[in-house]
Amino acid sequence: MGLIDKVIKTVNIWLPDEQQENYEKGKQFEQYVANLFNHNYYTIKDWTRDNSDKRQGIYVESDRQPDFIIRFKSSNELFAVECKWRNNPYYSEKLDGLVVNWSSFDKINRYKKFEKEEGIPVFVVIGLGGEPLEPGKMFCLPLSEAKYPEMYLSVLYKYERPPKKPFFWRNGVLK
Repeated sequence: MGLIDKVIKTVNIWLPDEQQENYEKGKQFEQYVANLFNHNYYTIKDWTRDNSDKRQGIYVESDRQPDFIIRFKSSNELFAVECKWRNNPYYSEKLDGLVVNWSSFDKINRYKKFEKEEGIPVFVVIGLGGEPLEPGKMFCLPLSEAKYPEMYLSVLYKYERPPKKPFFWRNGVLK
């Protein structure tokens, strides 16, 4: 085995695995979002653990749910939140515009099924730019508006919110 072959075999030891790095950034963003729910008013009923990604061949059913199920304490209402952080938008030739890819059709359909079966609304919180623990921009939209894996920025900007502002639940709407 030559030097080049040895370097190629060990490169993943020195360089972070992109998938692992993306997973870590996603978890950091989830933590950031969780901290925007004032614990005097909200409780996190469930927080998906994403164990399926960590253990090859083991399927964990709850990993297919949105990241959080949150209870608004004063009314006992439940809602779910799926968190996604993206570094930046990109140009989609197919859509001929700048878009953010937040999911896949399979996942969107799972979230829709969850929303229907559980009878609780699902919201998508997207952080864009900056860092996962300090996003440059943030958007919070109902799942019904996040119909496609790639979303135009014009759609997202309708649901922009200040990234550091605590979340507010009122009349079935998360802002």
